[in-house]
Amino acid sequence: KRFVQNGAIDTTVRLAMALRFFAGGDIYDIAPLYGVSRSGAFGSVWIVVEAIHRTQALKLEFPKDHAQQQEIARAFSRRSQAGIDCCVGAVDGILVWTLQPSPSCCRESNCDATKFFCGRKHKFGLNCQAVADCRGKFLDMSIRYPASTSDCLAFESSALYAELSSGLLAEGLCLFGDNAYLNSPFLATPYPNVSSGYKDAYNFFHSQLRILVECAFGMFVQRWGILRSAIPKGITLRKTTATVLALAKLHNYCIDQQDTNIVPMTDADELRLMINEIGSIPLEETTIADAGTADDGSDEVIGIPRQLIGSGEHFEDIPREIRETRRRIYQETRLPRERLAEDYVRENNYRRPRPRGSAP
Repeated sequence: KRFVQNGAIDTTVRLAMALRFFAGGDIYDIAPLYGVSRSGAFGSVWIVVEAIHRTQALKLEFPKDHAQQQEIARAFSRRSQAGIDCCVGAVDGILVWTLQPSPSCCRESNCDATKFFCGRKHKFGLNCQAVADCRGKFLDMSIRYPASTSDCLAFESSALYAELSSGLLAEGLCLFGDNAYLNSPFLATPYPNVSSGYKDAYNFFHSQLRILVECAFGMFVQRWGILRSAIPKGITLRKTTATVLALAKLHNYCIDQQDTNIVPMTDADELRLMINEIGSIPLEETTIADAGTADDGSDEVIGIPRQLIGSGEHFEDIPREIRETRRRIYQETRLPRERLAEDYVRENNYRRPRPRGSAP
């Protein structure tokens, strides 16, 4: 039996209800299925979330050991057509979609409700910054700012950024990020406004590795269908943050256990998403070949939640003076981007590959 009516809820039942909820199930369906009240089902979800955060083995923390960092970089190099071996993680932001925050949540966050609205995505939510390795495992995740915050400001306010600034990485290693971030000694970004030459070739090989964080988001949202729509009503911003971080830990556990076979949503869940008056986001298919060669040489197809990615790709709230100051600070320093583009891509005469099926 799945349950004992009017009795204590077994731990395995609590876990089953929580996983079903995380996967996109409706609490109104889950509760009667297991013979518990809706409050009992919701209570089980939070018990599981708290248990995940108390489990030290599931801790989500960027590796400080240089040997571990080098191993991550070697794994990235195997996915790079140019053999780039200095990338220790790909960083990007994703919108955690919520309903409009309640006045009490806004007071607790010391933030007006309008700050949680992302004009680019036309959704309320939170800015989630994440760093992923080439397998799609999250090395770091930070959810500290509302959706209107730029990716750059959200990332530079994270604990990881402070550690990076203090010399966290082994010599020669860096993160790869898009132009929502500022180029620095530990974060390589693409060259803007180039369409040919070695800088364009560098941008291509850079994007091969950087897109792997988008693939990680794709696996993340596909596995946990709750993220494909607004977080259900009644869940506070604090609980939303705790839930998403717990899901990232479970996501990592699945990858460590080599459980990459993500079960599709049930037909009932898909239908509920389609008729949801709030709406839902699709997963747009892309192939791993777009991000380098998969480990087994195949072209694995992954659905990517593009309607949630890129919400913070803007610099409106970063004063021009700060950007210019940053450029002057690094003016005399050869940053990873320049070393890769000039000493690696140009010197080895790497070129952007022709699209498949194009004429030679």
